[in-house]
Amino acid sequence: MGERILIRNALLWTAVDRPPIPDSGVLVEDGRIAAAGRRLRARADVRIDADGALLMPAFVQTHLHLCQTLFRGAAEDEPLLPWLNRFIWPLEAAHDEDSIRASARLACAELIRGGTTTFLSMETVRHTGAVFEAVAEAGLRGFIGHCLMDETGGYPPLAVPVEDSLADCELLLRRWEAHPRLGLAVAPRFALSCSAASLREASAYARDRRLILHTHASEQTAEVEWVRQRTGRRNVDYLHAVGISGPTACLAHCVHLDDGERRLLAETGTRVLHCPTANAKLGSGIAPIPELLAMGVCVSMGADGAACNNRLDMFEEMRMAGLVQKLRLGPSALPAREIVRMATEGGARALGLDAQLGTLDPGKRADLILVDLSGAHAVPSEDPAVTLVYSARATDIVLTLCDGRILFEDGRLTTLDEERTRAEARAQRRRVLRRAGLA
Repeated sequence: MGERILIRNALLWTAVDRPPIPDSGVLVEDGRIAAAGRRLRARADVRIDADGALLMPAFVQTHLHLCQTLFRGAAEDEPLLPWLNRFIWPLEAAHDEDSIRASARLACAELIRGGTTTFLSMETVRHTGAVFEAVAEAGLRGFIGHCLMDETGGYPPLAVPVEDSLADCELLLRRWEAHPRLGLAVAPRFALSCSAASLREASAYARDRRLILHTHASEQTAEVEWVRQRTGRRNVDYLHAVGISGPTACLAHCVHLDDGERRLLAETGTRVLHCPTANAKLGSGIAPIPELLAMGVCVSMGADGAACNNRLDMFEEMRMAGLVQKLRLGPSALPAREIVRMATEGGARALGLDAQLGTLDPGKRADLILVDLSGAHAVPSEDPAVTLVYSARATDIVLTLCDGRILFEDGRLTTLDEERTRAEARAQRRRVLRRAGLA
């Protein structure tokens, strides 16, 4: 039996399409929402006075690289492909279990403080088990992607034969498949990192085991052109041809699409993972999100990695998502409510968790946050969607629960020693930079 937690005196926003309810709350029991609404009275082990803060579903980020958090600020002002070759891949190759664990812990601390409780990640080609261990310790929920790159990927130190990569996946699956919050994703890096045969093997492996396939697609024009030269196809079309499409396929970015690729995403139910800040910082462009949503494509959001963002902050992503579309299509493009939907319900749907997460309905898992909207930067606040997207900040989070467990309260993480986490991250960063020859 888990703790019974009663949160009262909140502005309760149970779902994007419902009005917020003042003076309301939630009862959490056994990791699930037992009741939500006004006049809740129940015995509880923990009673929390929300003091009028906004009580809402926690964020779901669907594209992260926890292993890159140590690289924050180490690779700046480069376009995607030189950025990967000169910095990110050498740094990933220099990781060991201790450095990857420290990187993942630091990422978890930032995610919890910012109200994200569930994520989909892509790690590197080795030491993925250390990421599982760090996330389990932190108490978050996630699908952790084991990265695949073979001899065609352009960087020999990260080249692993596909049969060895899938053997690693099998070991991770056996070790973690019974965990209540963690799952494995199969993550071929992108179309240029693996041969067609490797991509087909990876997709068949994931389908047979009902695992998420997670990759990058059509992030920059140079990448799209390279894929066309190598395969004779557009990026999304090529991925579909090798088996990476459908409701369990999650494609990050999808910035440069033609009309046929957009239709293919809609027809196959392939998920699109929108990373507007990373796309802006790497100069990649602006993804056609309003058009994809209008076609019924499931779009969710993620910060990408601290190496190219440099924050893992859903508030930053929501604000950027709205602003770039207004620049592109005009001020009425992509309303705030649709952006919050992508950050909550859209993420849950992308990961196949919409029956468990995304709204605060009784019976769903108790992943929720309290957001204090009383600061000068957020007052007055009438529409919670507009306030969240354009006024609120990650520092406005005052409470984070995942699976009914309090991970952050009163300015303090409950599962991680934050001072030690930061100190370990600094020390391990220095070691990784030296090993990569970048110190």
